[in-house]
Amino acid sequence: MKRTLITAGVLLLSAMTTFANNTPGNNEDRKSRKEARKEARKADRNTVSDFTKGQFYEDFPAATNIRYEKTNYFDEVAFTLNGQRERAYYDIHNQLVGTTERKAFTDIPENAQREIEKKYKDYKIDSVLEYDDNEVNDTDMTMFDTAFDGADNYFVVLRKSSELLIVKVDMAGNVSFFKSMK
Repeated sequence: MKRTLITAGVLLLSAMTTFANNTPGNNEDRKSRKEARKEARKADRNTVSDFTKGQFYEDFPAATNIRYEKTNYFDEVAFTLNGQRERAYYDIHNQLVGTTERKAFTDIPENAQREIEKKYKDYKIDSVLEYDDNEVNDTDMTMFDTAFDGADNYFVVLRKSSELLIVKVDMAGNVSFFKSMK
């Protein structure tokens, strides 16, 4: 008799628990919790990792005006250092790939200036970026949605109407076509 009462109590308790977990309100809570977890994972994919942030602070301890951004290719950090706006690029291993900084056309080697002015005389200089590669990291860099072998280079953006042309200038002043954009 005692055993029958205990068995009946266990079955009753089990049935109540099952019923309680299947109530409509509980299913809604479960769905909302599941959706919240899904959104949190999605937000994590769009957020620069804490490891990258820590490495950035090690690499650039004097940086100010820091802004983080996750892109298709890298964790990017825009910042000011010694009064200059720069951008640092970190790979999936949270290691610095390189940095970019806006420059003046007169900052590129003189032979490259002459060649660009001669070869692209119908274009106006739109902007100049200097890419400084982290030689310790073998990860290739991607700029303007185009990958290139990581090396120090200038990128000169030339404009004619709505057409953009990007040329790459190495540190010796050699000019090469990089990309055309419309």
